[in-house]
Amino acid sequence: MSIAIQNRSRVHRHGRAAAALLTLLAAGCQPPARSPESSAPTRAPGGSAPVTVTVPTAPIPVRAAGSTVLVYELHIANAGTRPLRLERVEVRASSNPQSAIVTYDRRAIANDVKFLAPRGAPLPKALDPGVQAIVYLWIALDSAAGVPSALSHHIVFADGDTAPTSPIPVGRGSDLVFAPPIGDGDWWIGLGPSNTSEHRRSVLRVGDDTVPHLAQRFAIDWVKMDARGEYARDHNGRANTDWYGYGEAVKAVADARVAGIVDGIPDNVPGENSRAVAMTVATVLGNSVLLDLGRGAGAMHRYALYGHLKPGTIQVRAGDRVVRGQLLGNIGNSGNSDGPHLHFHVTEAPDDASAPLRSEGIPFVIDAFSVVAHDPDRVSQKAALTPLGAQRLALPVEGDVIRLGPR
Repeated sequence: MSIAIQNRSRVHRHGRAAAALLTLLAAGCQPPARSPESSAPTRAPGGSAPVTVTVPTAPIPVRAAGSTVLVYELHIANAGTRPLRLERVEVRASSNPQSAIVTYDRRAIANDVKFLAPRGAPLPKALDPGVQAIVYLWIALDSAAGVPSALSHHIVFADGDTAPTSPIPVGRGSDLVFAPPIGDGDWWIGLGPSNTSEHRRSVLRVGDDTVPHLAQRFAIDWVKMDARGEYARDHNGRANTDWYGYGEAVKAVADARVAGIVDGIPDNVPGENSRAVAMTVATVLGNSVLLDLGRGAGAMHRYALYGHLKPGTIQVRAGDRVVRGQLLGNIGNSGNSDGPHLHFHVTEAPDDASAPLRSEGIPFVIDAFSVVAHDPDRVSQKAALTPLGAQRLALPVEGDVIRLGPR
């Protein structure tokens, strides 16, 4: 079945969740006690570029866009006194360090890097002294080669200096197998997982955090569509009730404990600059439900976050136990949202308070869905998309239109 997604320019702006707030200021917040899973901040050896290299969280293999992918970032901080320019990043399996799995040249790096300055400094455009480069990696593995147990990185700068790093362990495949967080129907995976999604590029420094977080690394905005590819009954979606997703059920993806809720934030009128309340750390996700999915690695717990819910519809309270498929609330348009949709992401964090934004996003898979169409914009960009047809144990990606329930 073919679906022609309509009004794409409007829909692409519809719900940026926390993506637009790259730096959130919250006086009095304390950073979580989390150590990066990495080669520890590794000072390059003598004769190499004066940089430190970290990996905030080890990559976890997940099935997405028809491949097994590793999604993570290199944080490269200039600890010297002169500007540096990244020339090449080679990713190698530690078991075969002479051969690169993938090489990012200068042009590829330019598309997949963000520069982060110290707090209060102007937005940087280069890897100047004191600046940190965040290189976004999305590696689709050759199925015949298998998943490496560890990765190493060879970083080359324009002047020929290098920055080798210690091996980074690769986690086991995601064991988070979920029911969909919404009900039956056709759903557009807006701002979903991809290496260029606004969620993917949303680096958050909350309060006095010095370490940036990427809670939305695998976040999805779920937008309901009709059979024609329309998201609203009147083609424009000027009122929340015009949107097919408004008021749709939001469900528990797994058995869990309710770690927290936020309610009472009014819905916005649909529109890019329409917000019912001022955007702060407390309001950016709108009305929300946070589920504690249980312990992950070490002292960390894993959490599922549901954002932008309709006020007054949340059916659970903090401390409740919920079961897979249980009604949690209804889709709304609260918080930093341009139109009704569900924002959903999964994080690993040391505690409930850190979980929504001051945490690291981890992958998950949906147990079963069918891909019925692709966003034409993503097709024209030659983006990696999930093949049409039935899928199992996979993560849908940005630009997929998926069907849940009976065909």
